[in-house]
Amino acid sequence: MIDTSNLENCTWKVLDDNGVANGTAFFVDGSYLLTSLHVVEDFLDKTFHIQNREKTKLAVNVKDHCTINDLAILVTEEYVSENIATLCSEEPLLTAEWSAFGFPATDEGLKVGSKLTGTIFNIINIEHKHDLILATPGITLISNYKGFSGSGVINTKEEITSILRYKDTNNLCSVSIKKAENFLIRNNINVKADELDDFTNYLPDAFQYVSDPFKGLGVANAKVVAKNTSPQKITSLLTGKLMVPERAGTMKEIIGYLKSQTVLNKELWRTWLEFLSYVQLLKGEYSDINAVYISLPKTEVSKFVPEVETIIKQDINLTLQFFFTEEKAYFSIARQHLLDKSAAGELQHNHCHVFHSHNPMFGLQPFTNEEKKKIVFDIASPTDAGVNVAGSIDYGVLSFSELTSKVAGSQSILEATNNLIKIFTDAIS
Repeated sequence: MIDTSNLENCTWKVLDDNGVANGTAFFVDGSYLLTSLHVVEDFLDKTFHIQNREKTKLAVNVKDHCTINDLAILVTEEYVSENIATLCSEEPLLTAEWSAFGFPATDEGLKVGSKLTGTIFNIINIEHKHDLILATPGITLISNYKGFSGSGVINTKEEITSILRYKDTNNLCSVSIKKAENFLIRNNINVKADELDDFTNYLPDAFQYVSDPFKGLGVANAKVVAKNTSPQKITSLLTGKLMVPERAGTMKEIIGYLKSQTVLNKELWRTWLEFLSYVQLLKGEYSDINAVYISLPKTEVSKFVPEVETIIKQDINLTLQFFFTEEKAYFSIARQHLLDKSAAGELQHNHCHVFHSHNPMFGLQPFTNEEKKKIVFDIASPTDAGVNVAGSIDYGVLSFSELTSKVAGSQSILEATNNLIKIFTDAIS
């Protein structure tokens, strides 16, 4: 359920000449409010009043209005609000959840206000004052709800994404911030771009399953990762390859889908943050998310040189690839992915494939070398390729759950580093 606490504190009644609530407005700046134009169309050239639930009354004027989007910006010179709503130019998505807060024309509603919830039912793509049709399951929108006009509509992240417009007798409608963005920016009202969250928003959830000292160590590295990259950057580089099987669609469509899947989206970026924290701990490279790699020191790369029984060891750059899936079956996902890579000739030495899902229990059982060998074709180097890279060094398969479970008990940086090196070395052996 969407928390409307901040929205409620931002929201005020718009009063008519008789002091009766005529609609709703909400603060988008210390002294600016946003509402529907039809709520204040009789007050364009004169001062009128707004009131909050504590009965504080303020004088306001219309600063600017937009007939195309049925919006008006109000300004007050006698008050600076500490409660401000965040506007987001989000790409509307069918069935996305929303919530709103306003003042329906009932005795109780006018005193304390009321909350509405629902989903986006339809998106209007032709030129029209409103572009969204909202569903309100279980609520009959009688005329008492006209006081909701001008109310802010928030998404699951508590950002205002549209403004209610109770002007259509058939449906509850709203004007998206995306549609009205030019008008708002022209009036110096801050509008947040439609993008994925910065990694700092996922820091509170990182390494929550372990105790100190490893938790503190992990979070410290996660903070460095959050400064160096972001979900937005990763998505822009990977697009459809962000998930397995690959998800078709444009960048905007993929972002829209992820933002509509709250649980999936949260787990996806939490685990990306932790995965890159391991890379950071090992002083690996992830500026190019398509070429993430770590160094495995003094790894055995050949058991022999022809006719000379000599063990050769050297540092190995191990390329890491992280894959997220909505599926539940770890083995079937890993098997199909490796088969596809192998058949396409894209399965390479010194690569480790790490899989994860938001589904519980995904990948808790280790993927053994015996199972790995049954899945893909032999990819050992040709015998005439010089120094023979032994079959013990090829490609790795890990679940993220398996990876984290083996390092979570580390008591120092050295122990965590050694555990990670051993896990990745074992995976490609």
